[in-house]
Amino acid sequence: MIVTYEALNKDGVLVSDSLAVDDIAQARGELSRRGLTPVAIRESRGRGAQHTPSWLTRLSVSGREVKADPNKAARSELPFFTTQLAILLETGTPVAPSLAAIEKQVRSPHWKRVVWQLSRHVEEGGTLASAVALYPRLFDPVFVSMISAGEASGKLSYILNRLAELARQAARLRSRIQSALIYPSLLVTIATAVLTVLIFFVLPRFAAIFDEMQVTLPGSTRALLMLSATIREQLLLTVLVLGGLVVAAVYFLKSVPGKRFIARNSLKLPVFGNLISSVITARIFRLIGVLVDSSVPLVDALNLTRNATGHYLFVDMLRRVHENVLVGQPMVEAIQESDLVSPSITQMVETGEQNGQIGRVMNLLADYLDDQNDTTIGTLTSIMEPMILIFMGLIIGVIAISLVLPMFDLAQISG
Repeated sequence: MIVTYEALNKDGVLVSDSLAVDDIAQARGELSRRGLTPVAIRESRGRGAQHTPSWLTRLSVSGREVKADPNKAARSELPFFTTQLAILLETGTPVAPSLAAIEKQVRSPHWKRVVWQLSRHVEEGGTLASAVALYPRLFDPVFVSMISAGEASGKLSYILNRLAELARQAARLRSRIQSALIYPSLLVTIATAVLTVLIFFVLPRFAAIFDEMQVTLPGSTRALLMLSATIREQLLLTVLVLGGLVVAAVYFLKSVPGKRFIARNSLKLPVFGNLISSVITARIFRLIGVLVDSSVPLVDALNLTRNATGHYLFVDMLRRVHENVLVGQPMVEAIQESDLVSPSITQMVETGEQNGQIGRVMNLLADYLDDQNDTTIGTLTSIMEPMILIFMGLIIGVIAISLVLPMFDLAQISG
């Protein structure tokens, strides 16, 4: 018979294909021979597919029926799920009953269905690693590999605690950055509203007054009134041009050249470039440290971290570090050549590598960089707020002066 399968390769990547075998047992043996960990095996006609009960397809939330869709499960629930699972396993509860208990606690109908399917997969003989691999949007390859390492070493609860710590740290960083952007965003919104009122309501009234008085206008005033009139008379064209520029910018930034352009030039920004580099470095060191401490080989840890890093310059650095480790050379040589990591940090990495404590040193460096980044973000926030206020004041001041200058001419004429 023909079966389709989903399995994890040695890098923790989910692959799928089909096999011609006599039965499911033979399919499992063939996948093991190929070095693959089976996640799901089913006949091509779909008889092996899991059946989801109707009560789990639609759930009631606050008296409103909601369709449970695993693809809509929010990653913000991941720290809660991981922490709860770690606590239950530490108390000696097996994996499947632990998942069943968590299913009763989660409120999101989408997460409830995810946890139910994880529980069913484990109950049917699958591993937790193969279960979470079914949802790559929620559980990335790093998560899957660490779960697999935890199950193999018998330290699953410890690994889950480290994963929960990773998820909480990422959530704290996102919250910190979002909080830092709230006030500047509010100021920009207010400034945009003020400029809109000036352009569409205030400036036209002054233009009518100046025309009636036939006063000679300074160049700044003429330019300001001309800009206001052009925007009002060509409003549709203005909206289309601005919309086109926004769409073009978004399309460019989502393209590979655009991502490379942003990645390359963002690191050159004053102050912000160093912060971006430090944040990415802290995440890379944290992932490597946690993976190595979780009994994942350094070569695999570097490969997984590279796949989880979005900045192409750091990806290239990790590729060269990975190649160095494969041929037995020190990983610190590739880090030094990249100029992406400060010399003081590189020196500590070299010390950790020489002492055989790369995992511990990476975690310590990640803690240090995270504390430093929190301080930098707070400082930048306190600096950005008055700078935005000054910028807004300059714009409004120029507009006000441009409108007041003709008034002096009127006063002189009337005098």
